[in-house]
Amino acid sequence: MNQLIKALQIVIPWLEDHDISYMVFGGVANSFYGRPRQTFDIDIKISLNLDEELSRFLHDIKKIGTIIPENPFQFIKETMVCPVEVHDTKIDFVIAGLPFEKEAVQRSIRQEIFGISMKVCQVEDLIIQKAISTRDKDWEDIEGIISTQETLDWSYINRHAKELSGFLNNSDILNRLTRLKDE
Repeated sequence: MNQLIKALQIVIPWLEDHDISYMVFGGVANSFYGRPRQTFDIDIKISLNLDEELSRFLHDIKKIGTIIPENPFQFIKETMVCPVEVHDTKIDFVIAGLPFEKEAVQRSIRQEIFGISMKVCQVEDLIIQKAISTRDKDWEDIEGIISTQETLDWSYINRHAKELSGFLNNSDILNRLTRLKDE
């Protein structure tokens, strides 16, 4: 955990100093909103114009970390993810591409996690981010979040889950969320 905290202490000020819109999500946000579990990496969604800002981002990130893919431009164009290692911790910078993702970054709120002030996705956005996953642990995280949160904006969750279900041609996303809500 100390490695992860040290990496956050490096990357969060770097993002803010470079005026990059971001939100922390994934396991770190889950430890804040749901049932904490051990996580070994950091997931950060960033708003970045690929045509205008990617080269500068890749140049500047090298000052605090090591870009993992050999051809980062190609990797990012194929996956919308830039994996970087900072202080022996893997950080996935996920480029916000879908309207929902860009909205989620804008909706992010400042929270203190591990004693570090950072922008974190809102709880509903974390649920939606995890719902597009097919991994069991992400759905277990969603169950934990739902069970620990007193209020959730289900109309917001359902609206975006429906959009993403259609976009991904996967009606199971909306169906599973509805079942969990009703339990």
